[in-house]
Amino acid sequence: MFSNDLVIKILNYIDNNLYKKISIDELAETFHFNKDYIMRLFKRETHFTITNYINSKRIYNSLKSFIYTDLSILNISINYGFYSQEYYCEMFHRIIGVSPSTYYKFINFRSSVSIKDTEIIQTNISRLDYEFRRINTYISNVPPKSTIKVLSIFK
Repeated sequence: MFSNDLVIKILNYIDNNLYKKISIDELAETFHFNKDYIMRLFKRETHFTITNYINSKRIYNSLKSFIYTDLSILNISINYGFYSQEYYCEMFHRIIGVSPSTYYKFINFRSSVSIKDTEIIQTNISRLDYEFRRINTYISNVPPKSTIKVLSIFK
């Protein structure tokens, strides 16, 4: 079964505008479809709601900031498209399973994080890795372009 062209376009649009404010209404206007239809189709095809996909992708992309920079959580949240540190921390905890500060300790000082938190972090990051690999496979499963054959009598 091939991937839905509209969903692929929405995924690409989200990925290209990930750090900007993206609304369902904006997607509906951009792609000229009813927002309820877009939300249902996206959920059916990706198993993510649009908002959950955007937040998961932003959080997933922000994880490397804990390794390569010494930015504050506020700066990380702003850099990755969140407009408040509180919302970033709430989404981070919902998606990764621990707070950003616990994740920071896990990355930099593993011995100071409990075994339970370590397992939660590893499980949730593995799940996200799997989900985004699945989405990338979905995007690459494009139906072939149909070629129009011209009958020889019309040449």
